[in-house]
Amino acid sequence: MKPLLLAVIPLALAAASSTVQAHSWYSEKKDPVFKHSCCGGTDCAQLVITRTAFSAEENGYRIRLTLEETRKINPYSMAPINAVVTWDRVQPSEDGNYHICIMTHHRDNVRGGIYCLFTPPNI
Repeated sequence: MKPLLLAVIPLALAAASSTVQAHSWYSEKKDPVFKHSCCGGTDCAQLVITRTAFSAEENGYRIRLTLEETRKINPYSMAPINAVVTWDRVQPSEDGNYHICIMTHHRDNVRGGIYCLFTPPNI
């Protein structure tokens, strides 16, 4: 039993450290238009792209997330999202994936409840 425990602990630590490293780059970013910090600790996560959740429109990307989907990103989320992130607010992702940082509430503001959106470069 002890060898199994010794094998599991390094895996758990590696998983935890990779999450911290992946998340750390959000903390250094700000919305290019509103100049607000992207992440307060639990606001950001990788965005799973589906046709209903993510689509390009004339003014930017439309993001539609159910309350359940928003809580996968920000566990304290209190409302769904249906907002457009204008092109001038979209930032390049540092890992080549889509990521989003969302507010806990205040979905009716001009930002639509979204602090920041990161997309793969050249998308």
